[in-house]
Amino acid sequence: MAASAQTPHTTDFPAEGRCSYYVEKKKRFCRMVVAVGKRFCGEHAGAAEEENARKRILCPLDPKHTVYEDQLAKHLKKCNSREKPKPDFFIQDINAGLNDETEIPEQLV
Repeated sequence: MAASAQTPHTTDFPAEGRCSYYVEKKKRFCRMVVAVGKRFCGEHAGAAEEENARKRILCPLDPKHTVYEDQLAKHLKKCNSREKPKPDFFIQDINAGLNDETEIPEQLV
């Protein structure tokens, strides 16, 4: 029996216009689209520290994505995860019923 040794990924280069980050877990290159003149997508830009000196941090509203630290203020204004203002006609818990179920007025029963 031959011992199963881990072989380095012998895949070709990433597709044209796609991210060059190799995802070990999936054993393939990232398939996200990159900006013109870049090698990595926005998610894997941290892997290209030598190309980009800007630091990326987690979004404080939604840690599922990252933003550049110097553009955080601008991002917080347009992030889709921010708290959106409620319309004027919105009233919280208008159809929720009575606040305390133990105080049922006899007139309603």
